[in-house]
Amino acid sequence: MKINLGGVIVEKANAEIGIQNRAFRNGDAVKEILRFVNGEIIDWEDHYFNLMASMRIYRMNIPLDFTPEFFQEQINLLAEANQTKSGKVEFFAFRNDEEDYLKASINYLISIENSENDWEFLQAENEIDVYKDYAINTAFYSLVNTYRPEENIAEIYRLENDYADIILLNANKKMARSLRGNIFVVNGETIRTPKKEEGVITSVLRNNFITKINKAEEFKVEEVEIFPFEIQKAEEVFILIDGVGILPITKNRKKEYTLNKTKSIFKYL
Repeated sequence: MKINLGGVIVEKANAEIGIQNRAFRNGDAVKEILRFVNGEIIDWEDHYFNLMASMRIYRMNIPLDFTPEFFQEQINLLAEANQTKSGKVEFFAFRNDEEDYLKASINYLISIENSENDWEFLQAENEIDVYKDYAINTAFYSLVNTYRPEENIAEIYRLENDYADIILLNANKKMARSLRGNIFVVNGETIRTPKKEEGVITSVLRNNFITKINKAEEFKVEEVEIFPFEIQKAEEVFILIDGVGILPITKNRKKEYTLNKTKSIFKYL
Protein backbone atom coordinates (compact mmCIF):
# COMPACT_ATOMS: atom_id res chain seq x y z
CA MET A 1 0.00 0.00 0.00
CA LYS A 2 1.31 3.43 -0.98
CA ILE A 3 0.89 6.75 0.81
CA ASN A 4 1.33 10.36 -0.26
CA LEU A 5 3.93 12.08 1.93
CA GLY A 6 4.27 15.74 1.03
CA GLY A 7 3.47 15.13 -2.63
CA VAL A 8 5.71 12.08 -3.00
CA ILE A 9 4.09 8.67 -3.50
CA VAL A 10 5.98 6.08 -1.44
CA GLU A 11 5.38 2.62 -0.06
CA LYS A 12 3.89 2.84 3.41
CA ALA A 13 6.64 0.65 4.83
CA ASN A 14 9.32 2.98 3.42
CA ALA A 15 7.87 6.29 4.63
CA GLU A 16 10.15 8.25 6.95
CA ILE A 17 9.33 11.09 9.33
CA GLY A 18 12.05 12.44 11.65
CA ILE A 19 11.90 11.75 15.37
CA GLN A 20 11.87 15.51 16.04
CA ASN A 21 8.67 15.89 14.06
CA ARG A 22 5.96 17.69 16.06
CA ALA A 23 3.22 15.34 14.94
CA PHE A 24 5.20 12.40 16.31
CA ARG A 25 6.38 14.05 19.53
CA ASN A 26 3.46 16.34 20.39
CA GLY A 27 0.48 15.19 18.35
CA ASP A 28 0.70 18.55 16.56
CA ALA A 29 -1.51 17.59 13.61
CA VAL A 30 -5.06 17.81 12.31
CA LYS A 31 -6.81 15.40 10.00
CA GLU A 32 -9.74 15.15 7.66
CA ILE A 33 -11.36 11.79 6.93
CA LEU A 34 -13.38 11.33 3.76
CA ARG A 35 -14.68 8.74 1.31
CA PHE A 36 -13.51 7.92 -2.19
CA VAL A 37 -16.36 6.32 -4.17
CA ASN A 38 -16.16 5.06 -7.76
CA GLY A 39 -13.18 7.27 -8.48
CA GLU A 40 -14.68 10.42 -6.92
CA ILE A 41 -14.01 12.21 -3.64
CA ILE A 42 -17.36 12.58 -1.90
CA ASP A 43 -18.09 16.19 -0.81
CA TRP A 44 -14.46 17.08 -1.43
CA GLU A 45 -14.97 20.85 -1.33
CA ASP A 46 -16.70 20.64 2.06
CA HIS A 47 -13.86 18.47 3.35
CA TYR A 48 -11.25 20.88 2.02
CA PHE A 49 -12.79 23.88 3.79
CA ASN A 50 -13.22 21.86 6.98
CA LEU A 51 -9.52 20.96 6.88
CA MET A 52 -8.57 24.61 6.32
CA ALA A 53 -10.74 25.64 9.27
CA SER A 54 -9.03 23.04 11.48
CA MET A 55 -5.58 24.26 10.41
CA ARG A 56 -6.54 27.86 11.21
CA ILE A 57 -7.84 26.86 14.64
CA TYR A 58 -4.45 25.22 15.29
CA ARG A 59 -2.66 28.38 14.04
CA MET A 60 -0.88 26.52 11.25
CA ASN A 61 0.82 28.50 8.49
CA ILE A 62 -1.26 27.27 5.56
CA PRO A 63 0.94 26.98 2.44
CA LEU A 64 -0.14 29.05 -0.54
CA ASP A 65 -0.39 25.93 -2.72
CA PHE A 66 -2.96 24.32 -0.39
CA THR A 67 -5.79 25.16 -2.78
CA PRO A 68 -9.00 23.16 -3.36
CA GLU A 69 -7.56 21.86 -6.64
CA PHE A 70 -4.31 20.84 -4.92
CA PHE A 71 -6.23 18.96 -2.21
CA GLN A 72 -8.24 17.06 -4.81
CA GLU A 73 -5.22 16.39 -7.02
CA GLN A 74 -3.09 14.88 -4.25
CA ILE A 75 -5.83 12.49 -3.17
CA ASN A 76 -6.47 11.44 -6.78
CA LEU A 77 -2.75 10.80 -7.31
CA LEU A 78 -2.69 8.43 -4.36
CA ALA A 79 -5.88 6.65 -5.39
CA GLU A 80 -4.43 6.12 -8.86
CA ALA A 81 -1.14 4.82 -7.43
CA ASN A 82 -3.04 2.28 -5.33
CA GLN A 83 -5.55 1.51 -8.10
CA THR A 84 -8.31 2.35 -5.64
CA LYS A 85 -11.87 3.02 -6.81
CA SER A 86 -13.54 3.20 -3.39
CA GLY A 87 -12.24 3.50 0.15
CA LYS A 88 -11.44 5.60 3.20
CA VAL A 89 -9.04 8.54 2.85
CA GLU A 90 -7.22 10.26 5.71
CA PHE A 91 -5.51 13.59 5.08
CA PHE A 92 -3.12 14.66 7.87
CA ALA A 93 -1.63 18.16 8.02
CA PHE A 94 1.19 18.67 10.52
CA ARG A 95 3.93 21.09 11.48
CA ASN A 96 7.50 20.20 10.59
CA ASP A 97 10.27 20.16 13.18
CA GLU A 98 11.50 23.76 12.98
CA GLU A 99 12.28 25.14 16.44
CA ASP A 100 10.18 28.27 15.98
CA TYR A 101 6.49 27.41 16.29
CA LEU A 102 5.50 30.62 14.53
CA LYS A 103 7.67 29.88 11.49
CA ALA A 104 7.20 26.13 11.32
CA SER A 105 6.33 24.91 7.83
CA ILE A 106 3.50 22.50 7.10
CA ASN A 107 3.66 19.05 5.60
CA TYR A 108 0.96 16.49 4.89
CA LEU A 109 0.39 12.77 4.68
CA ILE A 110 -2.45 11.06 2.85
CA SER A 111 -3.41 7.42 3.28
CA ILE A 112 -6.15 5.40 1.63
CA GLU A 113 -7.81 2.09 2.54
CA ASN A 114 -9.25 0.16 -0.37
CA SER A 115 -12.86 -1.08 -0.24
CA GLU A 116 -15.08 -3.05 -2.60
CA ASN A 117 -18.15 -1.08 -1.51
CA ASP A 118 -19.26 2.51 -2.01
CA TRP A 119 -20.01 2.78 1.73
CA GLU A 120 -19.71 0.16 4.46
CA PHE A 121 -22.59 -1.29 6.47
CA LEU A 122 -20.57 -3.09 9.13
CA GLN A 123 -23.12 -5.70 10.09
CA ALA A 124 -21.96 -8.16 12.73
CA GLU A 125 -22.47 -8.86 16.44
CA ASN A 126 -21.68 -5.28 17.40
CA GLU A 127 -21.88 -4.78 21.16
CA ILE A 128 -21.34 -1.32 22.67
CA ASP A 129 -20.74 0.00 26.18
CA VAL A 130 -20.40 3.34 27.98
CA TYR A 131 -16.87 4.39 28.95
CA LYS A 132 -16.74 6.37 32.20
CA ASP A 133 -13.02 6.84 32.87
CA TYR A 134 -12.52 9.70 30.41
CA ALA A 135 -14.66 12.81 29.87
CA ILE A 136 -14.84 14.57 26.51
CA ASN A 137 -13.76 18.22 26.57
CA THR A 138 -16.46 20.30 24.88
CA ALA A 139 -14.27 23.39 24.38
CA PHE A 140 -13.97 24.90 20.89
CA TYR A 141 -10.47 23.48 20.24
CA SER A 142 -11.57 19.99 21.18
CA LEU A 143 -13.98 19.76 18.26
CA VAL A 144 -11.11 19.57 15.75
CA ASN A 145 -10.22 16.09 14.47
CA THR A 146 -6.76 15.56 15.91
CA TYR A 147 -4.64 13.27 18.08
CA ARG A 148 -6.02 12.60 21.59
CA PRO A 149 -3.76 10.39 23.74
CA GLU A 150 -6.55 9.70 26.27
CA GLU A 151 -8.52 7.89 23.60
CA ASN A 152 -5.73 5.34 23.25
CA ILE A 153 -6.65 4.13 26.74
CA ALA A 154 -10.31 4.01 25.74
CA GLU A 155 -9.36 1.96 22.68
CA ILE A 156 -7.45 -0.51 24.86
CA TYR A 157 -10.53 -0.84 27.09
CA ARG A 158 -12.65 -1.51 23.98
CA LEU A 159 -10.27 -4.20 22.72
CA GLU A 160 -9.89 -5.85 26.13
CA ASN A 161 -13.67 -6.22 26.38
CA ASP A 162 -14.23 -7.10 22.72
CA TYR A 163 -16.68 -4.24 22.10
CA ALA A 164 -17.37 -2.97 18.60
CA ASP A 165 -17.33 0.58 19.97
CA ILE A 166 -17.74 2.52 23.20
CA ILE A 167 -19.72 5.64 24.03
CA LEU A 168 -17.76 8.62 25.35
CA LEU A 169 -19.37 11.05 27.80
CA ASN A 170 -18.70 14.73 28.44
CA ALA A 171 -18.12 16.28 31.87
CA ASN A 172 -21.90 16.58 32.34
CA LYS A 173 -22.20 12.80 31.92
CA LYS A 174 -24.13 13.15 28.68
CA MET A 175 -23.27 11.35 25.47
CA ALA A 176 -20.77 13.20 23.29
CA ARG A 177 -19.78 10.68 20.63
CA SER A 178 -18.41 7.19 20.34
CA LEU A 179 -14.76 6.27 20.03
CA ARG A 180 -15.20 5.57 16.32
CA GLY A 181 -17.71 8.22 15.29
CA ASN A 182 -21.08 9.86 15.93
CA ILE A 183 -23.83 8.03 17.77
CA PHE A 184 -27.48 7.99 16.64
CA VAL A 185 -30.44 6.64 18.65
CA VAL A 186 -33.59 5.55 16.78
CA ASN A 187 -37.14 5.41 18.14
CA GLY A 188 -40.00 5.28 15.68
CA GLU A 189 -39.29 7.77 12.90
CA THR A 190 -37.18 9.97 15.20
CA ILE A 191 -33.39 9.78 15.16
CA ARG A 192 -31.65 11.54 18.05
CA THR A 193 -27.96 12.44 18.14
CA PRO A 194 -25.87 14.58 20.52
CA LYS A 195 -25.80 18.24 19.54
CA LYS A 196 -22.48 19.83 18.64
CA GLU A 197 -22.08 21.53 22.01
CA GLU A 198 -21.96 18.13 23.73
CA GLY A 199 -18.52 17.31 22.29
CA VAL A 200 -19.14 16.29 18.68
CA ILE A 201 -16.09 16.54 16.42
CA THR A 202 -16.79 18.71 13.39
CA SER A 203 -17.73 16.29 10.60
CA VAL A 204 -18.73 16.97 7.00
CA LEU A 205 -20.28 13.50 6.75
CA ARG A 206 -22.41 14.02 9.87
CA ASN A 207 -23.65 17.44 8.74
CA ASN A 208 -24.57 16.31 5.23
CA PHE A 209 -26.08 13.03 6.45
CA ILE A 210 -28.44 14.85 8.83
CA THR A 211 -29.42 17.34 6.11
CA LYS A 212 -30.24 14.56 3.62
CA ILE A 213 -32.40 12.67 6.10
CA ASN A 214 -34.37 15.74 7.17
CA LYS A 215 -34.99 16.75 3.56
CA ALA A 216 -36.35 13.30 2.70
CA GLU A 217 -38.83 13.48 5.62
CA GLU A 218 -38.97 9.70 6.07
CA PHE A 219 -37.20 10.20 9.39
CA LYS A 220 -36.53 13.25 11.51
CA VAL A 221 -33.14 13.93 13.11
CA GLU A 222 -33.01 15.83 16.38
CA GLU A 223 -29.72 17.19 17.74
CA VAL A 224 -30.22 17.16 21.51
CA GLU A 225 -28.73 16.31 24.89
CA ILE A 226 -28.79 12.55 25.48
CA PHE A 227 -28.10 10.74 28.74
CA PRO A 228 -26.44 7.31 28.37
CA PHE A 229 -29.34 5.41 29.98
CA GLU A 230 -31.48 6.42 26.98
CA ILE A 231 -29.82 3.85 24.73
CA GLN A 232 -31.48 1.18 26.86
CA LYS A 233 -34.85 2.53 25.70
CA ALA A 234 -33.92 2.78 22.03
CA GLU A 235 -35.23 0.56 19.26
CA GLU A 236 -32.02 0.85 17.30
CA VAL A 237 -28.58 2.45 17.71
CA PHE A 238 -25.93 3.06 15.09
CA ILE A 239 -22.58 4.80 14.73
CA LEU A 240 -21.76 7.01 11.74
CA ILE A 241 -18.03 6.64 11.01
CA ASP A 242 -16.29 9.28 8.91
CA GLY A 243 -14.84 7.87 5.71
CA VAL A 244 -16.37 4.45 6.34
CA GLY A 245 -20.16 4.33 6.75
CA ILE A 246 -22.47 2.89 9.40
CA LEU A 247 -21.78 0.54 12.29
CA PRO A 248 -25.16 -0.89 13.41
CA ILE A 249 -25.21 -1.74 17.11
CA THR A 250 -26.82 -5.05 18.08
CA LYS A 251 -26.36 -5.09 21.87
CA ASN A 252 -25.71 -2.98 24.99
CA ARG A 253 -25.49 -5.19 28.07
CA LYS A 254 -28.77 -7.15 28.12
CA LYS A 255 -30.48 -4.85 25.62
CA GLU A 256 -30.60 -6.12 22.03
CA TYR A 257 -31.43 -3.97 19.02
CA THR A 258 -33.05 -4.56 15.65
CA LEU A 259 -31.46 -3.31 12.43
CA ASN A 260 -34.40 -2.76 10.09
CA LYS A 261 -34.60 1.03 10.37
CA THR A 262 -30.83 1.42 10.36
CA LYS A 263 -30.69 -0.49 7.07
CA SER A 264 -33.25 1.94 5.64
CA ILE A 265 -31.31 4.95 6.96
CA PHE A 266 -28.11 3.64 5.35
CA LYS A 267 -29.36 4.72 1.91
CA TYR A 268 -28.90 8.39 2.89
CA LEU A 269 -25.12 8.14 2.75
